Formats: sequence, C-alpha cells, structure tokens
Amino acid sequence: MARVRLSVEERREDLLRAAVDQIQTRGVAAVRIADVATALGVSNALVLYHFSTKEALLAAAFRHSAGEDLAQLRELLGSRGSALHRLHAATRWYAPTGEAKGWRLWIEGWAAAPREPALHEVASELDQQWKAALAAVITEGVEAGEFQCADPVATAWRLTALLDGLAVQMTSYAGSLSRATLLDWSDEALARELGVDRAALTGDG
Repeated sequence: MARVRLSVEERREDLLRAAVDQIQTRGVAAVRIADVATALGVSNALVLYHFSTKEALLAAAFRHSAGEDLAQLRELLGSRGSALHRLHAATRWYAPTGEAKGWRLWIEGWAAAPREPALHEVASELDQQWKAALAAVITEGVEAGEFQCADPVATAWRLTALLDGLAVQMTSYAGSLSRATLLDWSDEALARELGVDRAALTGDG
C-alpha cells in the first residue's frame, strides 16, 4: 500500500502532537528526537528537517498544545452572557478538574523553563496572554457595574496562581483533593475577588 504523502503543515502537526504526547509521558528532560521519530515511524532526520533542534521542537510543541487551550479560554470569555458568568465558566473550565487538557504539559514546562530559554520564552508569553484575557473580562464586568474590582490585573494573577497551584497538587498527588473541594475553593476565590455573593456565580441574573 502506498504511503500517503503529507503536506508540510500536516507533517508538522503530526510531529507536534507526537512531541506533546512524549513530553506528557516522559517529561521534558527525558524526551529525545528519536522518541518522537519512533512514535510516528519516521527518521530522526525528518524531525530535524522540520525542527532544527530538540529545544525548538519542544518549545513549538508547548506553544501548539497550550495555544489550543488558550483559544478555548478566549472562546469561553468571548461568548454571550454576563462577564460574571463567563468568568465563572472559564475558571471552572480552567480548574485542573475541568476540561483544559494541558496541565501535565504546563507543569513540565514550568519545571524545565529555567534551563530551556526557548521554552521559557514561549511559556512566559502564553502565561501572560492567559492573565490578560481574564483581566480584560474582569475590566468589562467592572465597567458594566456587575461587580467591584479595584485591580483587574492583580485579580487575574491571584486567580490563576490559585488554580495553577491546585493543578500541581492534583496532577502530582492524585486524590489529594476531591473535585468538589477544588471547585468550592475556586468559586469562593472568584466571588471574594469580585466582591459578590457566591450564589451570584450560578444565578440567572
């Protein structure tokens, strides 16, 4: 049977997805070009043709996967409804018991970033975009009179710091917290930061 010839973009997509899988399975430090090549049944040379170094491949894989979650976050925050309800939906989705896919990848990225300049640059850029997206909707809600928040940027930082920390605990120590407890803490933090009653997060108003 003749091998299907992939376009350059299709091949890059395959390589990036394979690299993400290998990072999540082996960890950033242990992944080799050969692992990605073997997973797809291609040569090391083909991987290096598309990504000149292992470091370039891993940084691109991180951007690819984390970027997909960022796009989903922006879609949630840009949907119809009040800013309060969109923020609640986004934090529920972003929480490590939600549907965001990249927590193990992010944890690997945080651990490796101090030693990997290319990965550090990508992770830092995407992290700032997450916080900026949340801060923009918090600002929108303040301007609409939905809630009070003196510093939307600081609030976005505190909320993401809480969820990031819980993600490390939930991912590294499975079963350490129940889903109900984690979401309870997430809702409590959001309501406190925005100065609203917790009931307002799920109300119809």
